[in-house]
Amino acid sequence: MLERDENRRLLALLPMARPPAVGADAVGTDAPPRAAAPEPRMEGGRADQTAALGDRVRHSVASDDPRRSLRADSVRFLRTVALSVGIQGPTAGVIVGPAVLAGIVGGAGALSYLLALVAMSFVAYAFILFTRSFNSSSSVYAFNGSTLGARYGFVSVWMLLLVYISFAAGVYASTANIAGALLSSLGVEGWWVWLAVIGWALTIVFAYLSFGLSSLLILACEGIAVALIAVVGVAVLVKGGYHDRALSTAPFQTHGISFAVLGLGVVSAFGGFSGFEGAATLGEESKRSQRTIPAAVAGSLIASATVYIAFAWIVDNAYATPRALAADPAPLVHLATGYVGPLMGKLVNLAGVISAFGAQLACIAAANRLLFAIGRELGAGRRATNLLVATSRRGSPIGALVVAGSVSLGGLLAFSFEPTPIRALTLIIQYGAYLVLAVYLLTVIAALVMVWRRGRRPIPLIVLSLGILVLGYVLRDTFSPLPAGPFRVVALAALASLLAGILFALIPAVHRRLGSSALVHRRLGSSALLRATRVPGPILDSPPPS
Repeated sequence: MLERDENRRLLALLPMARPPAVGADAVGTDAPPRAAAPEPRMEGGRADQTAALGDRVRHSVASDDPRRSLRADSVRFLRTVALSVGIQGPTAGVIVGPAVLAGIVGGAGALSYLLALVAMSFVAYAFILFTRSFNSSSSVYAFNGSTLGARYGFVSVWMLLLVYISFAAGVYASTANIAGALLSSLGVEGWWVWLAVIGWALTIVFAYLSFGLSSLLILACEGIAVALIAVVGVAVLVKGGYHDRALSTAPFQTHGISFAVLGLGVVSAFGGFSGFEGAATLGEESKRSQRTIPAAVAGSLIASATVYIAFAWIVDNAYATPRALAADPAPLVHLATGYVGPLMGKLVNLAGVISAFGAQLACIAAANRLLFAIGRELGAGRRATNLLVATSRRGSPIGALVVAGSVSLGGLLAFSFEPTPIRALTLIIQYGAYLVLAVYLLTVIAALVMVWRRGRRPIPLIVLSLGILVLGYVLRDTFSPLPAGPFRVVALAALASLLAGILFALIPAVHRRLGSSALVHRRLGSSALLRATRVPGPILDSPPPS
């Protein structure tokens, strides 16, 4: 009792989050001062401490300038879920995903998805712990930076930004792949890159209009698409699949492949599940974010994992060999045609295009908000403010959208020499999967540190420790030895991207070459957002505020 009273007195004496002082700590910035946070509500125990922490973080990023803040409490629960589910794109994923995995792990596609779900569960737990305490559009920058420092958080968000941008580029190729199959069935042929560029242009337009419209579009697209592929799945099961082996457990077996190859498949499956944490980028826009975002994280992972695992199992059992499956650009479309009819094949194809479009829209929306948050945190004078922070009347950060959209298009065009879109899709998504695996490991480590500092409760400590072991094992098995062929190049590119983020965050000489070294270091070291998260006390397992 005395210890609790002492904690409350200490918390009451904490300095509130304030904007950096005008002067040496704010050199080169011309942003308006941020609103000071109110005194935290400490009465009533852990729940009130959690609410106080959420309030502090919200006020640390508040601004009277609408260009420097997102629209608070403007996104409801279903729209929050839509972003996570949209990034995962389960329908588009299962239309082409089984073929991608068959080319990597042969007949063990469903097993790869299942193992990926186990690993992802530990990661989701870490995100739920963080998002129940506080939320920010900077996502892992605030989560990881609040426990292990601003530079640790910056490296984490740098990689997550590249993940969302690369996933968007990969899904452009996926959209082209599925749309190309649809057009081929109608007798229309063309270069797949043009289809991908058209999809990119439409994505930028819808991302600019408003997130409210975009989120409804994402949710509607995915709902209709899942209903259509469910009909196909039932038809395959009823008719027995290939030689009546529809209920075989073979897709959950290793078939003699090495653990290194299986690990590569698990990492590729991460590309399908990844995105459940995307709801965290809506931390400043979601209503009752400390309730809606944890629910969105858990719900989207469970829903998408169910779709991926079930359809990987169904599709694997419907093909004669993994080689035949890997050679099919859109397996589920062909199954729909063969087991239901040509019209259903075209409908599933169209559903895949719609789902893929929703996925790339969600990826760009998440990348947009991360880049907005990074720009707001780092600052760099008026030009960078106009580029990264300016927000349109519709609530979408325009400058960040231009940057994220342009880089994602560049990522796509870098693979335009590939003869097929599915080949480009595989390599681009694999790059993002390597990075997201590293981000997830850093986040689970940060969550473990938070638990250790705030009460050391045994169950969270055990769960997060297991998560670190699982993710570390997958990383070790994936990179030791390095994968062969083009996957080695992709792995090295991901490693180079990680090192670039570390250098940018740590080495002043690199900062100077980029033209903003001292300012970046000052802003990273004096972030009002990160100061607002530094609240001691055992608030970990308190219920989120109502």
